Amino acid sequence: MDIVTAFLNGIIMEEVYMKQPEGLDDGSGRVCRLKKAIYGLKQAPRAWYHKLEEALLAGGFKKKQMLEMQFKCSKMGEVKYYLGMHVERDVEKGVLRLHQRKYCEGLAEKYGLQDGGKPATPLPSGFTVGPCADEEVVGKSDRKLFHSMVGSLNYAANHTRPDIAFATSRLASVVSRPSHEQLEAAKRLVRYVSATASVGLEYSGVRQRLQRGAADVKSGKMLLSCYTDASFNSVKADGTSIGGYVCLLGGGAVSWRSKKQNEVGLSSCETEYMALHHGAKEVVWLRRLLEELGVGQEKPTVVFCDNESAVKLAKNACLHGLTKHIRPKWHWVRRILDKEVRLEIVKTHQQAADIFTKRLAEADHWKGMKLAGMSVH
Repeated sequence: MDIVTAFLNGIIMEEVYMKQPEGLDDGSGRVCRLKKAIYGLKQAPRAWYHKLEEALLAGGFKKKQMLEMQFKCSKMGEVKYYLGMHVERDVEKGVLRLHQRKYCEGLAEKYGLQDGGKPATPLPSGFTVGPCADEEVVGKSDRKLFHSMVGSLNYAANHTRPDIAFATSRLASVVSRPSHEQLEAAKRLVRYVSATASVGLEYSGVRQRLQRGAADVKSGKMLLSCYTDASFNSVKADGTSIGGYVCLLGGGAVSWRSKKQNEVGLSSCETEYMALHHGAKEVVWLRRLLEELGVGQEKPTVVFCDNESAVKLAKNACLHGLTKHIRPKWHWVRRILDKEVRLEIVKTHQQAADIFTKRLAEADHWKGMKLAGMSVH
């Protein structure tokens, strides 16, 4: 459903004036004070959001018929394409797929990279990101190209392509001074995304979810789970680590992250503990969102971690000589244990978040995509 001229429904609270529009000039030289938002006004999106929120809350956030009573709407049927994302349903198999095939295929054409092979992984073997000498930095035009490519790739990484989240994050960290090697890596990533354009997210029906343990046995309701991971001391320039997580709902990825940690961890246990903290925070937020959507989680959400020491540290509040320096904020996860989250150790070869913390070999990369709830065809 699409609301016609949505922004024009918003009411602005600030005093905003405009010239008399063409055709309505009364010759007085007076200006008009806006009472409602118009397209192009910087307050328009926020004003529309508040108007829509008011309508949704008043109707209990349930039926679109309620919106049709307040706004002029056009019915567009079952969604098939939205903001660059394709929505495909296989009713017989009970599968829903989201992908950005058209957008991803267009990236190679946009940057003139149709030729040059079809890479099987996002980043080349041995590739690292770090500061480079002045003579290695690309020129102004190539820097602009690098910025554009990273931005375009980031759009895909944030929506339907978690498999490139790590690569995009690492390239984004050097946008101010990219080297020629890093520019070539960005071009390779564009080719990879275009070559794997049909790859996306996949959500299964009740039967498949039950088979994979991604649904409650009694109610069939989708279960939320989370995997967290970190690669210790992987950023050689400053000694920090890359942390990541992926949250799955019914076996399909709904939230993920790959980001350099802000603090230097002194051990793999510490870096994994910080990654666990960020994953648990996302779980708490998702649980509250799902409750509002009527898919509340009755039991604590399982958060998987492949570092036994990090799990023990979260469960044991006693200070130890090697961990007493850890800042108190990272211990927040202890407060929600057995209430909103439950920690479990997962074997490394079953770690769905591994793909968000490091470059993997081809076989491991594609296996990681499946573990992260992606459709691989």
